[in-house]
Amino acid sequence: TIEQDIFLFSRSITDNIAYGLGQKADQIAIEQAAHDAQAHDFIMNFKDGYETVIGERGVTLSGGQRQRIAIARALLTDPRILILDDSTSAIDSATEDEIQKAIRRLLQGRTTLLITHRLSQIRWADKILVLRKGELVDQGTHSELIERCELYRRIFIHRDKVPTGQLAVGQSQEVHLFND
Repeated sequence: TIEQDIFLFSRSITDNIAYGLGQKADQIAIEQAAHDAQAHDFIMNFKDGYETVIGERGVTLSGGQRQRIAIARALLTDPRILILDDSTSAIDSATEDEIQKAIRRLLQGRTTLLITHRLSQIRWADKILVLRKGELVDQGTHSELIERCELYRRIFIHRDKVPTGQLAVGQSQEVHLFND
């Protein structure tokens, strides 16, 4: 799971990326995951690079840096089921585009639940579920829903007019997507 509120430990960046692996991680694999998560460059800007000890919960890092460390962790652990809970909310659009390419590679052959306020991320999903007040309104691909589901179309068209942190049509309507 990659959540918006990332938990990191007061240990090295290497240890934080490798957390949960269950075995000693290969440094080359750790650095490749960091590259894919667009984290390598900022890590190398630290005096101690991958051996830099970050504060509890990653307080020495920006929100975007913490999220990229968490994404690198997920890329390295290669989970069968992946939950992305607004995992790129603190990352600028250009960096997010690069991270999304890595995440799309990660999604191959696994079940993924994406929770996001950036609806542009959902175009690639195999299945999108549209809920209104807890009831399933429709399901399908992005193309299918744009064509036939008025609620989804309205949410998607107006996605850029919504303040950060709010879903396009309010709290009682949601878009969930699954990739499997």
